[in-house]
Amino acid sequence: MTNKILFLCSFVFSLLCCTLEVQAQDKATIKGDKAFDNKQYFEALKNYEVALGNKADDPYLNLRVAQCYLILGPKSKALLPANNAVKLSGKPSPEMYFTLAQALHISHKFDEAISYYQKADPGNTNKKAISKYINECGYGKQYLGQPKDFKITNAGPTVNTQYQEYLPQITADLSKLFFTSRRPGSTGGKIAEDGLYYEDIYISGNQGGAWSPPSNPGSPLNTDGHDACVGVSEDGQTIFLYRGSNGGDIYKSELNGKKWSNPVPVSFNSPLFETCASLAPDGRTLFFVRAGDFSSQRDIYMCRKTSGDNWSKPVKLPFNTEYDEDSPYMHPDGKTLYFSSKGHSTMGGYDVFKVTMIGGGGWSKPENLGYPMNTAGNDLYFVLGAEGKVGYYASDKDGGLGKQDLYSVRMPISAKEPELTLMKGKIKDATGNSIEAKITVNDNQTGEVLGEYKSNAETGEYLIALPSDHNYGVTIEKPGKLFYSENVYLTSNAGFKQEKKDIVMVDNKAGSKMVLKNVFYDTGKDQLRMESKSELLRVAKLLQDNPSTKIEISGHTDNVGSEATNQQLSEKRAQSVVAFLIQNGVPAARLKAVGYGSKNPVADNNTEAGKQLNRRTELKIL
Repeated sequence: MTNKILFLCSFVFSLLCCTLEVQAQDKATIKGDKAFDNKQYFEALKNYEVALGNKADDPYLNLRVAQCYLILGPKSKALLPANNAVKLSGKPSPEMYFTLAQALHISHKFDEAISYYQKADPGNTNKKAISKYINECGYGKQYLGQPKDFKITNAGPTVNTQYQEYLPQITADLSKLFFTSRRPGSTGGKIAEDGLYYEDIYISGNQGGAWSPPSNPGSPLNTDGHDACVGVSEDGQTIFLYRGSNGGDIYKSELNGKKWSNPVPVSFNSPLFETCASLAPDGRTLFFVRAGDFSSQRDIYMCRKTSGDNWSKPVKLPFNTEYDEDSPYMHPDGKTLYFSSKGHSTMGGYDVFKVTMIGGGGWSKPENLGYPMNTAGNDLYFVLGAEGKVGYYASDKDGGLGKQDLYSVRMPISAKEPELTLMKGKIKDATGNSIEAKITVNDNQTGEVLGEYKSNAETGEYLIALPSDHNYGVTIEKPGKLFYSENVYLTSNAGFKQEKKDIVMVDNKAGSKMVLKNVFYDTGKDQLRMESKSELLRVAKLLQDNPSTKIEISGHTDNVGSEATNQQLSEKRAQSVVAFLIQNGVPAARLKAVGYGSKNPVADNNTEAGKQLNRRTELKIL
C-alpha cells in the first residue's frame, strides 16, 4: 500500500504534458524541480512555495504548487494557484488547462471543469482520457442534484492524527476497529523514502459507542517495514495483512487468546501484486485485488477454500472494468459486495459501488452509492457493520485532521435492513472458565458445512453471521465435552436480528445430558425429517469416539392432547432416533429409548415459545 494516494493522484499528470518555456530558476525552484521529479512532493511543495513567495506572478511556480496540492492535499488549495497559472500565462499550455480542470473537478465545479478539459486537448491526442473526465463531471452533476441521506462524520482525534489513517476494518458487531496509519511511534520508528513513517496496524475497541485510544499490537503483525491491515474476519479472530514481498502479497494471522500468530502468506499469492482481502461469512469464500504490479490496473478476484489453508484458483469477477477496481468488502449478509472503482459511473477518482450476488453465481449491475458518500476525489475502503446502519471508510476530504482520515458513515434511513442474524456470546465450561471450542455451521436441508469457526481461548467469545433463507444447525465441540447444538431457522426477508447466547459445555460423563436441537419431526409424527441427519451423525461419531459410552435418548412433548397420546408419541420418536443410530453403526446395546410424554417440561406450556421448548429430544450419558 506504499505511496498509494500519491500514485492515485499523480498519474493524471502523465496524460497531458508539454514543454514549458524555460525560465530563470532560483535555488528554491531548482530544489523543488528535483524533488518533484523524484516524487518527493512534500519537499517539492516546500521549495516551490518559498520560490512563489518571491515570484507570485510566475505561472510555472503556480502550476507546480497546484499540482503538489492535487497530489498531497488538501486538494481544494490547488484551485487558486491553478487558476493563477492560467491567468498569468500569456499562452496557457494544455498542462495548465488540465491542472485547472482537475482542480475544478475535485471542487465539484463540474461545468467549468468540462470547459477546461476541452481546452486541455486541442489536438484530440488524449480524446479517450478527456472524454472520461468529462463523463465523470456529468455523473457528478447528476449525483449532486440527487443527494442521498448519508451522515458522514470524521472519526475524531482519538483515531485520526495529522498523518495518514486508512484501510478501516471492523468486526461485524462493531466491537473492534482495525486500521493502518503512518504516524510516529511506528514499529522500528523509521521514515520511508517518501518522507513518511512506515505503515503500521492499529486496533481500537468500542467503549460505549466511542473508540478507545488505538493500540499498536507490535510484533508479529508489525515489522520495521510496511504492514497494512487489508482485511479482518467478522469475529476479529483472523487478520489479513499486506506486505511488499514477492511483488506485494497477502498474509494471514490468527488470534490465539491474546496473541497473534506469525503471519503466513496465503496460497493464492503470485509474483503479481495482491492486496485487500475480504472473507465472506462462510469463512470459505475470499475476495481480493490483483494487479500486474503496484502501478498496474487493479481487478477484483474471488477464490474458495478447498482444504486446510488452501484456496482454489482465483477467478476474475465480471464487474471489473478497464479501469481500477479496489477494496472489495463482502457484507455479513453473504450477498452484498461493496467495492471502489474508477470505472462504471464514477464522478471522479474512486467511487464506492455495490453489487448483489444473484442465482447461478451471477452479479447484479454495479450501483453507485451516490453523493455525499462519493465525491470527485478517491473514496475507498468502505466497510459496513452487520446491522447495516454504520460503516467506515477513508477519505482525504477537506476539513480532516490529516492527509487522510477515517470517517464514519450513518446509512440512509431508507436503506433496506440486511437479512441476517448475528449470533454472539461466550463459551465456558461448568466451572465458568472460558474455553476455545470448534463451531460448525451446517445447512440442515442439504447437510452441507457452511462454515467453521472457533471461540477465543482467552475470553471464550465467539461471533458468527448467519444470512437469511437457511435452516442452520450450529454445533459447538470440545474434546472431553458433550457437544452443544443450536437451531437457527431464518426465512427470507426476516430482517436483522442479534442474538446473545452464552453457552456452558458439560463434561462427557455419566449423568450429563443435552438437548438435540436439530432433530425434527412433522407435527404429531414420529418419523425423522431429513434435516435431522447432520445432528444424528454427530451423535453417532460421539459414540464411535467413546466406545464405552452408553446413552439414553428421551422424547418429550408439550401438554397438548391426551397424556396417553403424548406418551406414545414421545416413545416412538426416541425409538426413531435409536433406529437411525443403529443403522449408522452404533451397537443397540449402547442405546436406550425412553418416552416421557409431557411429564418433564422445561418451560411454561401456556405459551407457544414454552411449548416449543418442551417438544424436544434429549441425550443423556448413562
